[in-house]
Amino acid sequence: MLIMPSSSRVVLEKRPMAKFGWMIATFGVMYAIASLVGFGLFLLINPTTMWIGVFTLMPVVSAALMRWYLAKMQFSRKETLRESLYLVGAWIAFSFGLDAIVYILIVPRVNHTSPNWRFFAEQSPWIWLSYLALVVAGYAARLMYLRSCRE
Repeated sequence: MLIMPSSSRVVLEKRPMAKFGWMIATFGVMYAIASLVGFGLFLLINPTTMWIGVFTLMPVVSAALMRWYLAKMQFSRKETLRESLYLVGAWIAFSFGLDAIVYILIVPRVNHTSPNWRFFAEQSPWIWLSYLALVVAGYAARLMYLRSCRE
């Protein structure tokens, strides 16, 4: 742990593994919420409602978790752009990979069908827009974090 001289707050050292761990943890929370909401709306109502729910709720949840990550790591104002871009890039990569594993391999296996190699094509453009929503969430998170640094 490192104590900043101008503050009595204790902050984490910005070690790469600590940052990576928090990236994964915040992503995991977001992905779990998105999956529960998505599956719930899909199974209970219909696919259109699922996408509306995902695009309404998840940018807000994602921005809040990304802002929390920036605050937890206590990046300087100067570091926030680079770190926000890293975070968004990591989340998109994690999301793409996990979507592929879950929706191409696991869900078809649970349903006793063959792997759905056309998942991304079948979900287009919505799946791609959900990744774009992460970019918007990252921008919003950075703005919220910078605003909190001024206070």
